[in-house]
Amino acid sequence: MNAALGPLPAIVCGVDDGYARPLRTLMRSIVAAHPSAIGELRLIVLDQQISATNRKAILHDADRTGLHTELRPAPLTDPRYPVSDWVSGAVYVRLAIPEVIPDERRVLYLDADTLVLGDLRPLLRQSLDGHPIGAVRDPQNPVIGRGIQLPGWKGLGVPYGRDYFNSGVMLIDLDRCRQLGVFDRSRQFLAEHPDKVRFWDQDALNWAVDDNWQRLERRWNTFAMSSQAAQPGFIHYAEADSPLARLLQDEETAALVHFAGPDKPWQDTYPAGQLRDTYRLFHDYVTNGDAE
Repeated sequence: MNAALGPLPAIVCGVDDGYARPLRTLMRSIVAAHPSAIGELRLIVLDQQISATNRKAILHDADRTGLHTELRPAPLTDPRYPVSDWVSGAVYVRLAIPEVIPDERRVLYLDADTLVLGDLRPLLRQSLDGHPIGAVRDPQNPVIGRGIQLPGWKGLGVPYGRDYFNSGVMLIDLDRCRQLGVFDRSRQFLAEHPDKVRFWDQDALNWAVDDNWQRLERRWNTFAMSSQAAQPGFIHYAEADSPLARLLQDEETAALVHFAGPDKPWQDTYPAGQLRDTYRLFHDYVTNGDAE
């Protein structure tokens, strides 16, 4: 089940200035979840023109906590790729992982709006059984044709009912991805079919991987559904494939919580609740640290 013992793969995040502080919050949660093992972990940050002030703050946090952290310049996003009013071009920075990190064979990618609540080492060592990517089925758009992902899926030759993964947490075999051209195919898809993209890099990766991905346990990418369900007018459209009651139960055993969607726990309008309070324990530490 687990990959051979040895140095752990690096954790990778990609941010611009808009997500520099959430990245620091994530870093604090990684440290808190590994009190006696932080020396085993490495973080590589794909830096999409982060300001000097934010770079300094990230590296200061890394030095203070003992989390080995390296910033690497990442290319700007191709202007042909679609974005939205709450998602910037930085959402595509993960597609540059093979070019920016040529010296790693395997990495764990995490969105900056995730929070680590459990030991990541079992995930870092998990076998992918020859698949290029390991991920968790998206809880709100779990299958093609019964969600709003990949518009035009039929014309693209994607079969109805195929599982669809969320790209916010991905265990990536970079060697295998290079062999199969996964990231090249993703970028080609975005350039040629921008009108068939609803969820940015995630649509592109799901198309490029062509269902050749390892299903990970849901605890490795647990959506903050209790917070979303607390929003006025919330409707869970994926009830038939991904029951809301089960997703709410998943929060009790989550190792990685993902605050997906436009509403974020650092915003004043985010619904009160345990997940928001847990997130702000780490976020407020970062804020207080800025004032020191």
